[in-house]
Amino acid sequence: MRGDPSSALLEVLDPEQNNSFRDHYLDVPVDLSNILFLSTANVLETIPTPLLDRMEVIRIAGYVFEEKLVIANKYLIPQTEEQSGVGTERIQMQEDALHKMIKDYAREAGVRNLRQLLEKVSRKVALDLVRQQKANPSNEQ
Repeated sequence: MRGDPSSALLEVLDPEQNNSFRDHYLDVPVDLSNILFLSTANVLETIPTPLLDRMEVIRIAGYVFEEKLVIANKYLIPQTEEQSGVGTERIQMQEDALHKMIKDYAREAGVRNLRQLLEKVSRKVALDLVRQQKANPSNEQ
């Protein structure tokens, strides 16, 4: 084994070898022949061919605009509000702003960039709230 993940996976996924896999850390044999391994990848081109040959590739389509909109409103916005400390429903994002964010700035198949953009907005709102409280300490937000 060369110490890289693909070498370890080659041994584990090989049906000729995985019934007598030896865990090198614990130094015990392990039968992996009845295990179903699931892997994910953003791109297949970086997976070594021998490893890819041992896998069944199932392509899954990315989210469409409408799905991203639901995910943002139902999960991402409330999560980022809570994480930034502004509390839920403090950020009132206009629908057209969210649409533009999704269409123009979060065009990847998933929602990672969208989450990062919403986190940035939440942090900005949190900073603005702190500055307002410092400027007007008697004004309770």
